[in-house]
Amino acid sequence: MTTAPYRDRDAPAEIILGNGNRALLVKALGTDPGELLAALGLPPGAGGSGVILVCGGAGDLKDASLARAEEVLGPAVSAAAQVTGAVVFDGGTSAGVMAITGAARGSRPWTMPVLVGVAPAGLVTYPGGPLDGDRVPLEENHSHFVLAESSEWGGETGLLIGLPAAYAAGSQVVVVLAGGGRVSKAEALESVRRGWPVFVIKETGGVADDIARLWEAHRFPDRRPAWWLWPAKFRYRKPMPLSSISDLDLREIVGEGDIRPVSGVEPGQLARRMAWELQDEPVLKGAWAQFATYDHLAARLRTAFTRFQAWILLLGVLATLLGLIQARAGNNVLHWVVVAIPILAAVLVAVAGRRAVGQRWVMLRAAAEAVKAEIYRYRTLAAGRARGTAHDRHAGRQQELAANLDHIETRLIQTDASSGPLTPYDGPLPPQMYGAGRDDDGLSPLNAERYLQIRIGDQLTYFHGRIRSLSRRRNTLQFLAIAAGATGAILAAAGLEAWIGLTSGAAAALLAYLGYLQVDNTIVTYNQAAASLAGLERDWRARSPAQQNAAAFNQLATDGEKVLTSELTGWVQQMSDTIKDLKRKQAEADESIESATTTQPRQPTSGSQP
Repeated sequence: MTTAPYRDRDAPAEIILGNGNRALLVKALGTDPGELLAALGLPPGAGGSGVILVCGGAGDLKDASLARAEEVLGPAVSAAAQVTGAVVFDGGTSAGVMAITGAARGSRPWTMPVLVGVAPAGLVTYPGGPLDGDRVPLEENHSHFVLAESSEWGGETGLLIGLPAAYAAGSQVVVVLAGGGRVSKAEALESVRRGWPVFVIKETGGVADDIARLWEAHRFPDRRPAWWLWPAKFRYRKPMPLSSISDLDLREIVGEGDIRPVSGVEPGQLARRMAWELQDEPVLKGAWAQFATYDHLAARLRTAFTRFQAWILLLGVLATLLGLIQARAGNNVLHWVVVAIPILAAVLVAVAGRRAVGQRWVMLRAAAEAVKAEIYRYRTLAAGRARGTAHDRHAGRQQELAANLDHIETRLIQTDASSGPLTPYDGPLPPQMYGAGRDDDGLSPLNAERYLQIRIGDQLTYFHGRIRSLSRRRNTLQFLAIAAGATGAILAAAGLEAWIGLTSGAAAALLAYLGYLQVDNTIVTYNQAAASLAGLERDWRARSPAQQNAAAFNQLATDGEKVLTSELTGWVQQMSDTIKDLKRKQAEADESIESATTTQPRQPTSGSQP
């Protein structure tokens, strides 16, 4: 096909670019954005999957800033568009961020089917178009172009904002900014006024770095030099006030904008965050927030409970040591320390018991894992059984997920977990994961391969890692307990029988701590669950492509979550029994301590023999 010169002002024309790519081009001479989109075959309101708007530097994006943008921007936009089906808009020319976005589409066109460039008609050239003046060529990998009636940079800003807004028509638009100058600042300002989140890639220079720096300075206190020398109250300077920003546009962007600074060099993390914003899944997002709340609280309570138990056991050993020293030295100060330590241990036991730290940790961990199982059931569509249109099926799955989440929360509230604060998680969503799930957006539907990677594969990695860690911990504690017992035998042989109580107490404390950890039972449970999951994966891999159908995938997901639920149920029962037994033993210890402190013999006077 030959490319005819573009004459019809509002009708689209197909142009063939230098690399053979075919693109539709339309000139916007007073035409409404909705009409332009319809002319390009992109009807307004069709953007149910969202829109990504790329803004930033062109010819001024150079050297390290350009390398940074190339490393992060193109792969992230490509990955987010592939996952969500979002349409991408940018400035359309073959320079800077537009060249980066176009190159990303050129290397993997299936990830970004629609890439729309918006540029001023008087400043660009293309095959069959005007060649006069110092014009910039259009980028060759775009699928559509809209040329604004303007002969200056920035004259296209209205269309560059209006077209994504018209196409999205209520769905989400996210903006990615790298570098840039005056025009990019105007684009960022218009985006902020529309309430669109702006992902600002740091270290790309220009207005992007200005916005990121000012936004962080306005929101976070600055630590003073030699801060450790200052009183705690004065270690940080107050955040910078908005009034100190002289540029009124930057002041509005920083003060009113939903700015998301992007650091690091992992494009998967930026893609993950953009995909989260683009997808309309309120119930699923709420499920992740619920999981993150339970998971965060469980981690904090587990740390507190572990420390409580370690200190209680340590204080018991310390009391024995100081009691032996005091018996030899007859020191009055040590006498009161020996009396105080058991009391302190009793206080720790009472605090741990009253706060129900152990029970709350176990219940919150169980609830967090139950919510995660519901999330993955939903994402594999295994939970959806509704009939009707795609919209009705999606609504049915959402209602089923919401009902299951309510059930989990109701059961949790009826346990000891409700005896403490259930402070909502306020960190980033989706919460940070590990392994193959590190770059997972948490919302997009999962096929069998992806489910095996981020659910089965990551869980197997976790189980095997925990088994190794627990085995090392068990070996260390057992070795120390044996060493303490051997030391007691050596002391007995040396005629120092009085110190055998210390080594016996240390060995007993180490074995008690090992018993609290339930290492043996946990290792067995993890090995069994890992073997079951590995068997499910082998069975799936052994199937022919014809056998790997939707029904088989649903069964795979159902069986996988059943294995994990069974493992969790067994762990919860083991830990609950352990904590109950621990409370009973500590209650008996409290009675012994109380009896010992009320019958404490009179302190010998100076010079008397113990």
